Parts: sequence; structure tokens; C-alpha cells
Amino acid sequence: MPRTRLDTERVRAALGAPAMTWSWQQGRVVTTASTDTIADGVAGRLPLAEVLEDLLVVADDAVLVREESIVAGVRLLHERAGLVVEPSAALGVAAILEDPERFTGRRVVTVVCGGNVDPDAHRRWVGP
Repeated sequence: MPRTRLDTERVRAALGAPAMTWSWQQGRVVTTASTDTIADGVAGRLPLAEVLEDLLVVADDAVLVREESIVAGVRLLHERAGLVVEPSAALGVAAILEDPERFTGRRVVTVVCGGNVDPDAHRRWVGP
């Protein structure tokens, strides 16, 4: 089967850390006074201009996801794939969980990387 081009590249971030998404949407660096998210890998308040420039070239969309969806993504990756991932690694899964209709009938790929997670927090998120 021939390979097909990905339809879009998306920037995913937590609602509690919107600086990069807002920057992408406005086409300029936007800072925030604080962050409030379990996804500390994306919890920047001041996006780097060079990174934003790259994202403006390669990304076609930017999505913010809720904390509950991030936890659900961490749990799903643990239950279905046996993966222990940090919350930032579950952002793509969280975006799919929040808007499944957007992805129905399409081939979807999300990068899952990063296992820098507090074991106690992970146990709380995946639950009994």
C-alpha cells in the first residue's frame, strides 16, 4: 500500500499551559504569567521564538486539552499498551479522546514519548 501524506500536524498543549498554542494562533510569542498543568513537559510560560517559527511552518492546527483528558490518556496508554508515560506524552491521546469525531475514519498517529513521571502520581492516575 502506498504511503500517504499526513493531513495535518497539530500542536497539543494543556489548557493550563497555553502559551505555545496562543503563540501559534497569533503568529507571535505570547507569554503567560503562570502555568497550572500536570503536563510539565509543555508547561512553558515563554515560548522560544525559534521553536514558534518552526511550528508556524510545519503545524496546521493547535489544540488545548483538559487535565481530565490528559489523565484519561495516561490511563489508557497504561491499560491498553502497558506504557508508563508522563502526562505530556499523553497529550495526543487526550486530543483524540476529547474530539473523536474529528479523527473517525482517518489514520491517526501520535508520538508517545517520555517516562519522567512521579510513580505515586502515576498510580493515582491509573487507579486501582
